[in-house]
Amino acid sequence: MEIKTKKIGNHTLVHLNGRLDITHSDEVEAKLAGDVQSGSGDLVINLELISYISSSGIRIFVGMVRELDKQGRKLKLCCITPPVKKVFDVVELLDLFEVYDTEQEAIDSLSK
Repeated sequence: MEIKTKKIGNHTLVHLNGRLDITHSDEVEAKLAGDVQSGSGDLVINLELISYISSSGIRIFVGMVRELDKQGRKLKLCCITPPVKKVFDVVELLDLFEVYDTEQEAIDSLSK
């Protein structure tokens, strides 16, 4: 699993690459915890290069949404591939997130 983060003002853009399953979920959660706990800006996660997501991967995002919401911040997902979107649809949790078709749309939505 490859994780790249980039700051956009006080917001964070995250690119994930690989399979987000039980094997990698702890690693991803640990690496993103700092951005969640930083207390500033929204998080945009680009899922364009995620080939598979399991329930443990979705659990990370649900936990992040809850924590960020407490802080008045948002988790935005973008570029969700059809196989990954299907998993979100099956668990009926897509409504929990702000979802954008493109990374640019997600970035444009960030509160200034």
